[in-house]
Amino acid sequence: GIQIGNKDIAAELVQRVVDTAVKLGVTNVISPECGHAYTAIRWEGPNLIGRSYPFGVYHIIEVLDELRASGKIKTEGKETDRLSMHDPCNLARKSGVIQQQRDLIDLVSADFADLKEHGKLQWCCGAGGGVSSNERAEELKMAAFKHKKAQIEEVEPDRMVTMCATCRTQLEEGLEEFNMDIPVVGLTELIADHLVDEKKPA
Repeated sequence: GIQIGNKDIAAELVQRVVDTAVKLGVTNVISPECGHAYTAIRWEGPNLIGRSYPFGVYHIIEVLDELRASGKIKTEGKETDRLSMHDPCNLARKSGVIQQQRDLIDLVSADFADLKEHGKLQWCCGAGGGVSSNERAEELKMAAFKHKKAQIEEVEPDRMVTMCATCRTQLEEGLEEFNMDIPVVGLTELIADHLVDEKKPA
């Protein structure tokens, strides 16, 4: 609902999440790697439904970083190819989640290089503000992506990492459009690839 700019739909969908969370009596609700979902439930939600929540709302990256800091996440091995990161606007600029993803990537990367402008100064990937949902905006999206392309070319990563499904799709489409053979991976799945399976026999 937030992504397509329809607040009535957004309110209905947020209310469903809130009603279910209250019914289950949960303490926290966790948003997956989706900038608009996080914005909808965390920031827009209370205004949309006209009341505050009896629970907290966190992005999965915030939760994973808390688990990292408390020693509850154990990883093994590190990626040896050169990685760089795109900070989703809704996560970094709007929500201030910036250092958490860098602390997490340090767990699993031996060669990480930030883009020159990152965090709150990060260039949008070109799909923000619901543009990704507008089929007539393809030309605009790719024009905006040229800033991201220049950033990526400067760092020359083997793979890009992000924490938003919309950003990931835009990065994949933009890289393909400009014939840049750079895969894109979600940070959550990257961490999952390196988790220690404590159930495995030694």
